[in-house]
Amino acid sequence: MSFFKQFPTVNYDLNRDGSIMQLVNIFRSVRPMQNLLDETSMYKFYEIENGERPDVVSQKLYGTTDFYWTFFVINDFLHDGYKVWPMSQEMLSAYLEEEYSGIAINTHIEFDANNTLEIFSQFTLSGKFEIGETVEGGSSGATGVVFKKDVDLNQLILKDVNGSFFGNGGKNEGDFEELIGLSSGSRLITDFVWNYADAPHHYYRLENGIQRQYANTKFIDPLENEDIFLNRPDGNPYRIAWEDTSLSYVSNRQYVNQLNDDRSKIRVINPNYIGKFVEEFERLINE
Repeated sequence: MSFFKQFPTVNYDLNRDGSIMQLVNIFRSVRPMQNLLDETSMYKFYEIENGERPDVVSQKLYGTTDFYWTFFVINDFLHDGYKVWPMSQEMLSAYLEEEYSGIAINTHIEFDANNTLEIFSQFTLSGKFEIGETVEGGSSGATGVVFKKDVDLNQLILKDVNGSFFGNGGKNEGDFEELIGLSSGSRLITDFVWNYADAPHHYYRLENGIQRQYANTKFIDPLENEDIFLNRPDGNPYRIAWEDTSLSYVSNRQYVNQLNDDRSKIRVINPNYIGKFVEEFERLINE
């Protein structure tokens, strides 16, 4: 349609395969009036199939690829553009492998003698270890390079790992070890070692059937000297001392998969009203 010529264009790797396409940049335009979209008969919902591109969905719904841009106008989360369009399962697997490579180490946290929520500073990641430094396991001799620190989760992310760090949440010898920063001299005790993709993204407990999220396991009043077990996504428990038994967690892998599934359900303009919508949009951008 000729009115697309009024929009600037942008180069984009639509298939994420290195092939650059020149697409219409609709994101500098005005949004259609909300009362138009509030008409329930104006739109319906569509579930994107594995690997379907915006132009393919447009062709399927409207018999033309011209209206792919409408999906990005009427779905708030798609206002960020093609980078948030749902990935195919193959692309999602590759994304997880690249984005969440390496390991995550949850470091051990202790509470003070009065059983308050004041955490001893020597047990937190705050101010410890440097991005890019090599960390060594005091007992295992394993090494890895610090890629990221998550102070809220008390989680240290390592890449270029050689060997296996000790840490499975227990109290017995071999269940944990001291981490040593070879350049900073920082030292902490391991609690649990994960593949990064399977490490906790956040913790939660069900309250009235709704998940209430917690950044880590220390926001619940602890029970001193009690061994508490958290449930992993695979159903197996692991120990963390002084915690709330109702806490579980969502792994990075689960979070990314669920986010991708949620993004696959989009609102689309009813084919019977696509002409009306396009006319209104064209009127608005020419005001």
